[in-house]
Amino acid sequence: MKRTWLGHSTFVLENEAGKRLVTDPVDEGSGYAFPPVFADVVTVSHGHHDHCAVERVTGDPVVKRTCEPETAAGFAITGFPSFHDEVRGAKRGPNVIFLIEADGERIVHCGDLGHMPDDATIAALKGADVLMIPVGGVYTVDGRAAWEITKRIAPKTVVPMHFRTPVLRFALDPVDGFLAAAKADPAPIGIEVPTL
Repeated sequence: MKRTWLGHSTFVLENEAGKRLVTDPVDEGSGYAFPPVFADVVTVSHGHHDHCAVERVTGDPVVKRTCEPETAAGFAITGFPSFHDEVRGAKRGPNVIFLIEADGERIVHCGDLGHMPDDATIAALKGADVLMIPVGGVYTVDGRAAWEITKRIAPKTVVPMHFRTPVLRFALDPVDGFLAAAKADPAPIGIEVPTL
């Protein structure tokens, strides 16, 4: 699958049939300005403004917000319940981790994950081809916790997301903490840091 980062937790995934899936579309108020993007499917991990700007996506996409398995436009999508914080959602509510499968690839998008997933979820996601995980702390797991989760899931490649960039209009940590944790405790996992 072709992957393009539009900023924050927003990626465009394009399968071999040319169908497109957009993850967690970020709102313009967050600082990321991108032209209207067409999609056949949109996944929304939770309802916060910087993850659910579906109106920025053109076309008539299927919008996936729940954990029930669903296939749309050649993407098989399964959600796993999780939380936006370390106290079972008491601070910031629920979050859905999405497993997206197409073209023989398994891509995991963690949304705004705020805790270590339970053992059953880790087992279901184990060995994914690509893991997209927040690393900016403040509202999600920080870089060190994200690396611990990454090691347990053991994907082929990890793509850090939801971190401070020059255009982001609210406070998050930069990607450096995640990269430092990975350097201090290496594992055979490829790391791809997305750039605008």
